[in-house]
Amino acid sequence: MKLKPLILTAVASMVLSGPALAVCVKPTNPEIPSGDAASGADMLKAKKAVETFVEETNKYLECGVDALNQKRAIDDMEDIAEQFNEQLRIYKAKAG
Repeated sequence: MKLKPLILTAVASMVLSGPALAVCVKPTNPEIPSGDAASGADMLKAKKAVETFVEETNKYLECGVDALNQKRAIDDMEDIAEQFNEQLRIYKAKAG
Protein backbone atom coordinates (compact mmCIF):
# COMPACT_ATOMS: atom_id res chain seq x y z
CA MET A 1 0.00 0.00 0.00
CA LYS A 2 1.37 3.37 -0.98
CA LEU A 3 1.04 5.78 1.93
CA LYS A 4 2.11 9.02 0.24
CA PRO A 5 -1.39 9.73 -1.20
CA LEU A 6 -2.88 9.01 2.23
CA ILE A 7 -0.48 11.49 3.82
CA LEU A 8 -1.20 14.19 1.24
CA THR A 9 -4.95 13.74 1.73
CA ALA A 10 -4.53 13.85 5.48
CA VAL A 11 -2.43 17.02 5.31
CA ALA A 12 -5.01 18.68 3.06
CA SER A 13 -7.83 17.80 5.47
CA MET A 14 -5.73 19.07 8.38
CA VAL A 15 -5.20 22.42 6.68
CA LEU A 16 -8.90 22.76 5.89
CA SER A 17 -10.16 21.62 9.29
CA GLY A 18 -8.38 24.22 11.41
CA PRO A 19 -7.07 23.79 14.93
CA ALA A 20 -8.88 21.54 17.38
CA LEU A 21 -8.88 21.68 21.14
CA ALA A 22 -6.26 19.09 22.08
CA VAL A 23 -2.93 18.73 23.77
CA CYS A 24 -0.15 18.94 21.19
CA VAL A 25 1.98 15.84 21.65
CA LYS A 26 3.98 14.66 18.67
CA PRO A 27 3.78 10.88 18.28
CA THR A 28 6.89 8.74 18.27
CA ASN A 29 8.08 7.47 14.89
CA PRO A 30 7.27 3.77 14.45
CA GLU A 31 9.99 1.19 13.90
CA ILE A 32 10.19 -0.09 10.34
CA PRO A 33 11.53 -3.66 10.04
CA SER A 34 14.11 -4.65 7.46
CA GLY A 35 12.34 -6.12 4.45
CA ASP A 36 15.16 -8.68 4.14
CA ALA A 37 14.52 -10.20 7.56
CA ALA A 38 10.85 -9.39 8.24
CA SER A 39 8.01 -11.89 8.16
CA GLY A 40 4.62 -11.14 6.66
CA ALA A 41 3.30 -10.57 10.18
CA ASP A 42 6.12 -8.10 10.85
CA MET A 43 5.29 -6.13 7.71
CA LEU A 44 1.57 -6.10 8.53
CA LYS A 45 2.34 -4.89 12.05
CA ALA A 46 4.57 -2.15 10.61
CA LYS A 47 1.85 -1.11 8.13
CA LYS A 48 -0.64 -0.73 10.96
CA ALA A 49 1.92 1.18 13.05
CA VAL A 50 2.57 3.58 10.14
CA GLU A 51 -1.17 4.13 9.63
CA THR A 52 -1.60 4.83 13.36
CA PHE A 53 1.40 7.18 13.27
CA VAL A 54 -0.16 9.12 10.36
CA GLU A 55 -3.50 9.38 12.20
CA GLU A 56 -1.85 10.52 15.44
CA THR A 57 0.38 12.99 13.61
CA ASN A 58 -2.66 14.50 11.90
CA LYS A 59 -4.28 14.98 15.31
CA TYR A 60 -1.07 16.64 16.47
CA LEU A 61 -1.13 18.96 13.45
CA GLU A 62 -4.78 19.84 14.05
CA CYS A 63 -4.08 21.13 17.54
CA GLY A 64 -2.43 24.27 16.23
CA VAL A 65 1.31 23.67 16.28
CA ASP A 66 3.55 26.38 14.88
CA ALA A 67 4.71 26.34 11.25
CA LEU A 68 8.16 24.91 11.98
CA ASN A 69 6.81 21.98 14.00
CA GLN A 70 4.11 21.48 11.39
CA LYS A 71 6.76 21.18 8.66
CA ARG A 72 8.81 18.77 10.77
CA ALA A 73 5.79 16.56 11.45
CA ILE A 74 4.83 16.46 7.77
CA ASP A 75 8.43 15.66 6.82
CA ASP A 76 8.43 12.84 9.40
CA MET A 77 5.23 11.38 7.95
CA GLU A 78 6.67 11.45 4.43
CA ASP A 79 9.98 9.94 5.60
CA ILE A 80 8.25 7.13 7.51
CA ALA A 81 5.99 6.35 4.55
CA GLU A 82 9.00 6.30 2.23
CA GLN A 83 10.97 4.03 4.59
CA PHE A 84 8.04 1.64 4.92
CA ASN A 85 7.42 1.51 1.18
CA GLU A 86 11.13 0.84 0.53
CA GLN A 87 11.20 -2.04 3.01
CA LEU A 88 7.90 -3.37 1.64
CA ARG A 89 9.41 -3.47 -1.87
CA ILE A 90 12.41 -5.37 -0.49
CA TYR A 91 10.11 -7.78 1.34
CA LYS A 92 7.99 -8.40 -1.76
CA ALA A 93 11.08 -8.94 -3.91
CA LYS A 94 12.37 -11.47 -1.37
CA ALA A 95 9.00 -13.24 -1.22
CA GLY A 96 9.00 -13.23 -5.03
